[in-house]
Amino acid sequence: MTIEGEPRAVSHAWNPIADVSDGWEAFARADLDETLGNWESEWSSLRDPTKVARLHERLAVRWAIETGVLEKLYTIDRGVTESLVELGLGAVEQFTSTGDLSRNAVKMISDQRAALDFLFQYIKEERQLSLSYIKELHQLLLQNQFHTEAVDQFGTKFQTEVLKGKWKEFPNNPVTIDGSIHEYCPPDFVQDEMEQLLALHESHNAKGVRPEVEAAWLHHRFTEIHPFQDGNGRVARALATLVFLKKGFLPLVIRASEHKDTYLDALARADAGDLSPLVNLFANIQATDLEDAITFVREIRGEGIRALAVSAAEAAKRRLQQDEETIARATDKLLVVTQDRLAEVAIELQQAFTEVHVDLDAIPFHSNDANEAFWSQQIIKAAQQYGYFADLGRFRKWVQLRLHIRSGNVPKWHIVVSFHHKESRAGLMAAVAFLTTSESDYYEARPVIIGTSHEFTYSAGSRLSEDEFRLWLEAAVQRLLEEWQSRV
Repeated sequence: MTIEGEPRAVSHAWNPIADVSDGWEAFARADLDETLGNWESEWSSLRDPTKVARLHERLAVRWAIETGVLEKLYTIDRGVTESLVELGLGAVEQFTSTGDLSRNAVKMISDQRAALDFLFQYIKEERQLSLSYIKELHQLLLQNQFHTEAVDQFGTKFQTEVLKGKWKEFPNNPVTIDGSIHEYCPPDFVQDEMEQLLALHESHNAKGVRPEVEAAWLHHRFTEIHPFQDGNGRVARALATLVFLKKGFLPLVIRASEHKDTYLDALARADAGDLSPLVNLFANIQATDLEDAITFVREIRGEGIRALAVSAAEAAKRRLQQDEETIARATDKLLVVTQDRLAEVAIELQQAFTEVHVDLDAIPFHSNDANEAFWSQQIIKAAQQYGYFADLGRFRKWVQLRLHIRSGNVPKWHIVVSFHHKESRAGLMAAVAFLTTSESDYYEARPVIIGTSHEFTYSAGSRLSEDEFRLWLEAAVQRLLEEWQSRV
């Protein structure tokens, strides 16, 4: 038992603030980046300024209310909190008239709401964090608070005027449950410690310390100093929020009903040298609130419209898949027709060349060729001569007839028929016939296109006539054989 006037035991002795540990990466939370990226994508989709303002106000009101609840400056029913988040602070009158919210609480919440705007303005102006800025922030947060409780060196409590925007003049060491004292920085050392705090903070920015780590470090080290007579918790949470806002995150809303015990335990663990629980708490809060904000953005963007958009996209996907399947079946039929006709041509050529005693190797085969890159290049060049792009990244097939006269120095020629998507448009295919050579000396040669009749176009939505294709193929092969004849 402690006798009045007798010095109390110290449960936590004050020490100058320590830098973040060298191994901070071990407890960083890089998993936040993906959620942040999703949030930025959703946020950027909003074009209506009224919707943007509504989202901003929801986050600001919740932050303003919760930071005061944590300090037991006022109590507020959760239902009232949620109503104010939805309606905005302009609706406070209906809750003060019913006694759900005191006039004094409204003033403090308004001050805290203004302080958050002060943080956003800091981000916009790209100001460097300074002692004068922190004092301004403190003054704004405590604008409507006039007295606070102080404790002397013997643990005796007394009321004193709140020094707004000024360092403390008396010790503000709290008494713990067991009657011992938790020491904060003595008033005489506050200026030096705060200068060191900002110097280390700037060095962390230069080193690229992640925001969840820096927010936890800055918050805890600030509370170790406890530079103001009162309002230190509110300023610490504002500074942590500032760190997050600079990196595109949301205000850090520590909710008394959900996080208080975990928050106080994490601060105690940080007092003992382990910052990771506080880092994890801040990261988890950000992750949850980002997901909630994403959901809210989707709702205000219009769930009906979004549902229609998703449905339309799925229908389009099904249609594309059906078109591809239809095209594949049609192409397979035309491929068989082409293979059969080229096989017949090969036999006819072999017989004719045998009669004149010239050794011709005429072999029709499919596209399973080792030099795939060369044939793809030739097909693309052929399509370019018709003024479009052959999309070889999707469904496509091709077949060729190799013509090799074994005697003499005659290049190996190929009649190629290619089936491919035209201009990346789903359901539209082109068949192109051309003559080319695979000899190394001719590698850069463009394929020979004879006349405009050597392109046959068809689609999934039109009736495909194999008879028309056979007529096209017959004419194309005949013209290409005539060209080959002139070259050999």
